[in-house]
Amino acid sequence: AIFVESTMAAAMSLQSARKRARLADEHLWNTRISALIKRLIDVSPEHSIPGKLSDSVDEIFSVDVPASVIDAVVQDPAAIAALRDLDIDPEDHKYLADILDPDNSRSIAVPELIDGLRRLRGDPRRSDIVTIDLMIRSIQQQVGDIQAKVTAFVNA
Repeated sequence: AIFVESTMAAAMSLQSARKRARLADEHLWNTRISALIKRLIDVSPEHSIPGKLSDSVDEIFSVDVPASVIDAVVQDPAAIAALRDLDIDPEDHKYLADILDPDNSRSIAVPELIDGLRRLRGDPRRSDIVTIDLMIRSIQQQVGDIQAKVTAFVNA
């Protein structure tokens, strides 16, 4: 039983180390995010980037991708493979347009898309939850302050 436990612990440790290495691999990140952006632009009827993406970085960063394009691309086998390689939970793939669109505009700017995908990589951590809790508390305080000012203004 001890041998099985130690073997399982070693296997889990090795798997965890491999995942950390994948998450730190900048070449993997760069190639997969480039493939995703290229696919998004190819599918988008409103955008066209001829040639290499690296020759059009400023133009790419000004692109707003409609949620419908993201919804279509995440069903593409190449995009699914890129998202899987980036350790983005497959359960999140079909909801990426909603997850990455915090203002509910149904359009996501490429820099927001890149930042959101980077944050979605790997497993959720306790710090993710604590960060959200602290942000919500801050927003609640701000809303309370605004409410008090509006009430004072109305009663004046």
